[in-house]
Amino acid sequence: MVTSLGPEREYDVIVVGGGINGLTAACYLQKSGLRVACFERKLEAGAGCCTEEVLQPGVKVNLCACNLVTLWSPAYGDLELPKYGLEMLTSSGWGMFHPFLDRSAVMFHSWDARKTYEHWQGINTHDAEVFKTLFNTLAPVLSEGIHSMLFSQATRSPAEAEGPDGLLGLFRSVLPEIPENAHELNGIELVEAVYHDEKIRTALLTNGVMMGALPWNRGEDALMSVIFPIIQAINSSTWTARGGSHAVTHALCSCFAAHGGRLFTGCPVDSFIMDGDEVQGVVLSPHAVYPDAEVRATRAVVSNLSCHPTFRDLIGEEKLPDWVRRGVDEFKYDEGMMFTNYWVLDRPPHWEGYPEEVNCAYGFNFGLESVDDIRRLERNLVSDELPDPPIVAGLSVQGFSLADRTQAPEGQYTVMAWSCVPYELPAHGGPKQWDAIREDYGDKVDRLLAEYNPQMMDSVIARYCNSPLDYYRKNPSQKFGATRSGSAGGDWYGTARPFPGCGAPRTPFGNLYLSNSIWPVGTSTLGAGYVAATEVAKDLGVRDEQGWWRYRALEAGIEELRGRGVEVIRNIPG
Repeated sequence: MVTSLGPEREYDVIVVGGGINGLTAACYLQKSGLRVACFERKLEAGAGCCTEEVLQPGVKVNLCACNLVTLWSPAYGDLELPKYGLEMLTSSGWGMFHPFLDRSAVMFHSWDARKTYEHWQGINTHDAEVFKTLFNTLAPVLSEGIHSMLFSQATRSPAEAEGPDGLLGLFRSVLPEIPENAHELNGIELVEAVYHDEKIRTALLTNGVMMGALPWNRGEDALMSVIFPIIQAINSSTWTARGGSHAVTHALCSCFAAHGGRLFTGCPVDSFIMDGDEVQGVVLSPHAVYPDAEVRATRAVVSNLSCHPTFRDLIGEEKLPDWVRRGVDEFKYDEGMMFTNYWVLDRPPHWEGYPEEVNCAYGFNFGLESVDDIRRLERNLVSDELPDPPIVAGLSVQGFSLADRTQAPEGQYTVMAWSCVPYELPAHGGPKQWDAIREDYGDKVDRLLAEYNPQMMDSVIARYCNSPLDYYRKNPSQKFGATRSGSAGGDWYGTARPFPGCGAPRTPFGNLYLSNSIWPVGTSTLGAGYVAATEVAKDLGVRDEQGWWRYRALEAGIEELRGRGVEVIRNIPG
């Protein structure tokens, strides 16, 4: 029986799942004047954007989201997230670097493209000029381009994404290096056609993997590998938050509550209330804080669970039309599985023999010396083989406690590394064997990093490892530990995500919307939640009257930087 302190019997909108994209949708819709309730399985919201003390008191570990790109998001401005406690921090203007065993590095500056250009001039003049040409071409249109890609409902199928028009056509008009058949090339082939230096190629393709743009795919994924340094140089994409990644969750929860929204934690949803093919509300689990409660939604339900649990569990396979069942069955969770090492150091990170700037840079990737290592990664992941030696292309961060001293006790510093791995482990006996091999694989990552920075590994005083199985246990909606809640490239790009004909964020079921397993991928850009909120608000007729709902991609972040006295460079002269 529902008590007076529990959920009411009826709301305008119900959001299932309190991840950061579900919370984003809830905030926008509540701020638009609708009555919104959000039900979260765990006792604390934000499972994919969490910060916990799993090592020792005072050491904050960002267990999933670790590189916050929330400054890209319109939500940063529309929802006034700094007002609700979100303070974005970074350790240096140098956002990313890629070290090599010869003690050289390829570096990327986060807001001054001239510095990236000057650094690249010392590596390869041709590639530096390519970067300058691409940057000067793209920078003036990047805000609208990012808004179209990450904060608008998908309009293109995989076939259209691989076509000859769009950005590739624009780039071909200014760069003869881009071949006429560029739309037929995968990321490796395209990068090799455009850039000459092997180290620059390797760093770009590795950063593509980090962004989820797998370089063995064609279309958008291939293009992102080429233009990564341009995106890095204008949108300041390497940040943490004061107190850790979970500060994004806290700011969204505070915003939601301040506008009258109701968040119920410890309340897993057992099923949808259905009337034919229309979703009319939710039934909470018998194990919820408010067991078996039935709560109606008069206008919309937004699921922030991923594809399989939304359709198979909450609707039920027996209620799915055949074409929907086939689409759901074909949706894959086979990209973005990560193995993570977290270290505590007793001194600041120092890279002996490397350029001085890397010591304060926020993030890095390591273990890839040439494009052949990217090809090895593809072979390993496609065949479910565990990379040995590891390939740390998911992102490593040394900037947490350099930027924010609250994330570690005095005299201690944290570093993490994401290694790309498969989930299944057929050669080891299946995914449950992750528990048996976790520490051994963590040792291999340690030894690999020691080849690049022995001083760092000598200063380690504690370590914690997370496998894809651990991520899956923590968040069942993140099936198999897939950090992007399902594959996003190839067959699941754009309008085909999560399956063709779904119409995401709308669905084949009346009143039901998705803010997960859709395009864009649900990350700390908050794009998936923004897109879901936009389309729900349009359908309910409340979008146009919201004067506060006005920011475009990157705008709020650039305003934030200007307020700190940092000017984002929009043109490289000469």
